[in-house]
Amino acid sequence: MTRPSRRIWRCIPVRLFLVFLVVYGLTAGVSLGRHSLAPHFVYLAESFLQGHLHLLHVPDPPYDLTSFAGRWYVSFPPLPAVLMLPLVAVRGLAVSDVAFSVVLGALSVVLFYLVLVRLGVRGLRLRMWLCVLLGLGTPLWYCAAFGSVWYTAHVVAVACLCLYLLEVVGRNRPVWAGLWLGLGFLARAPVLLAFPLSVVLGLQRSHHRRAAVQFLFLFALGTAPALLGQAVYNWTRFGSPLEFGYRWMNSPGLLLERQENWGQFSLHFLPENLYTLLIRPPLVSLAPLRVVPDPWGMGLLFTCPALLLGVGGVLAKIGRQFTGCSCIGSSETLPAPSPSVVVSQVRFLRWGLYFAIALVLVPSLLYFNTGSYQFGYRFALDWLPLGVLLIALRIDHELPWWGRVLIVISVLMHFWGVLWMYPNFNGQPWLLQYVQRMHDLIHWAVDVAH
Repeated sequence: MTRPSRRIWRCIPVRLFLVFLVVYGLTAGVSLGRHSLAPHFVYLAESFLQGHLHLLHVPDPPYDLTSFAGRWYVSFPPLPAVLMLPLVAVRGLAVSDVAFSVVLGALSVVLFYLVLVRLGVRGLRLRMWLCVLLGLGTPLWYCAAFGSVWYTAHVVAVACLCLYLLEVVGRNRPVWAGLWLGLGFLARAPVLLAFPLSVVLGLQRSHHRRAAVQFLFLFALGTAPALLGQAVYNWTRFGSPLEFGYRWMNSPGLLLERQENWGQFSLHFLPENLYTLLIRPPLVSLAPLRVVPDPWGMGLLFTCPALLLGVGGVLAKIGRQFTGCSCIGSSETLPAPSPSVVVSQVRFLRWGLYFAIALVLVPSLLYFNTGSYQFGYRFALDWLPLGVLLIALRIDHELPWWGRVLIVISVLMHFWGVLWMYPNFNGQPWLLQYVQRMHDLIHWAVDVAH
């Protein structure tokens, strides 16, 4: 290898990208070169290139598409389709939204690694453990590997959130922070509510009222293109800047009935959504004995217990009591400061993360749908990069053994989810495709030998 090639290969982000690219690609399997079950963004990108906001070609079946005034629309925010424009311009409808999600998912993990580096998180192993948690111990794994209109939107939103975090833990320039957050809104609307993270740090650094007002103004200026763009997009399609078109969406009757009875957002849905977010268990049958995931969702305590590492407080004291380890900690346990984040700001960063997560949670907790077909709670991806960053703030430089165990459990749980979900997306068990490939390879080798 040439010297520049060696330097590139030794670059940890490059290695990390390649590892997750392979993992997500192998998980996608035979679907890597074709459309997902709902490749709506590919069709929307084609329509954009032709100067239309409605779909010129409608995927079959038109599930979760919106029928309005005799035309079919994609109600979901359009950033994934915008990002696909160059690909669709070259390859047309042959573009695989699954491959797009795989690449962007691997890139999102790398961006999160860079956030940890910029934050000053000590220890390569710790940074790797946290990247494994985000990339394989959360719904990001199957969202990146399966594509589809819902999951691809989550992957794009995670990438935007990581870019937002990269700016916030760096210089926290309000225009750039607002821009990245606004782009996240164009993938998943609740992401916009993560604004307290940048605002808290920005106001903390402002030493007088004028500087604070200026920061807020510039932050709003950064988000304005996305907000105005979505408003114009909505108004052009449906006659109102606030109308996304969900009310006319071609969805299952049960969901339409829930929305008709109580609206798209209602306190009526709060108990069920809280239950699903936290403790909803898998489905258990006794005759025959069987445990399967609940497609309406499962609580994060079951599917991603590693998030407990970010709780701190009581959990930290319990951990130190039983392990004698002080590396998960109290408010006094802080990562080594980097030039961009000093110790005096870490407390504000932590509270900004808490406020941002709480706000982002609100729309999902009041939403008429728990996430429908999923493993775990996919709506958590709207804030999970922030949640994993909280873990980084609670850890000095090394995970305790029980922290590693929680991450391994989270990864194994989502591997179970991948195996469970794969047949419904691809018509066969995940492993069977590779058994068939191996069978064909052996037959080919025998034929060549003869």
